[in-house]
Amino acid sequence: MDQQKWTCPQCSRVISPDDSVVRRRGGLSHLDCQRPRVLTAEERLLLFTYCQDHRVACITCSTSLYLYELGRHTHRCPWCRSDLTDSVRDHLYDCATLPEKIRRRAKAVREAARTLVKQSHQLRDKADVVMREAEAAVAALRETMHSSRNGSPRRETEYKGWRIEPQSYETDRARWCPKVLVRSAERGTVHTHIVLGRVFRTKQDADAYASKWSKELIDNHGSAL
Repeated sequence: MDQQKWTCPQCSRVISPDDSVVRRRGGLSHLDCQRPRVLTAEERLLLFTYCQDHRVACITCSTSLYLYELGRHTHRCPWCRSDLTDSVRDHLYDCATLPEKIRRRAKAVREAARTLVKQSHQLRDKADVVMREAEAAVAALRETMHSSRNGSPRRETEYKGWRIEPQSYETDRARWCPKVLVRSAERGTVHTHIVLGRVFRTKQDADAYASKWSKELIDNHGSAL
């Protein structure tokens, strides 16, 4: 027997496990009925924090685009208007720049949301348990993101007209890879550099190396950046 489907009370369409949902009085509904798979607030924040200068592919145009070139909420290709939300989300959950703990929490939230939709047809008492588990997963992700921001405040410095912001990230082996964002407010230029082949035991050491490396880059190649 086919399982009963949950219908969004706002738009009367069936809610898919891949849709973004919210819990309202009476059950689940789409986060955005016009764009059922829209990114959640947590996903958008993670993209803005860790991936805004990363690229995603547009198959229709046979090109790749920086995430900051897409609409922050719509994520459409500026050329062909294809919806790249699924590609953006896939990038987010596979991106090595995200700290491992945050990536695990984010994946747990996504899986909890899918489970919630799949099991929302069950008896109310069991569905309530699943809803509480999904809400707990979201709370855990928010707490991890908050702790990460508090434990690693941005330390942006200025050097010869360039702003340097270390963004080193933790690898799967509990080591830190140096990463730095270098931008020029005057030119409107943004560069992100990951120093491959070097890892450190602490974020502080990785950030210090990234800052030193970026200053040498500016000294030697600043005019060409």
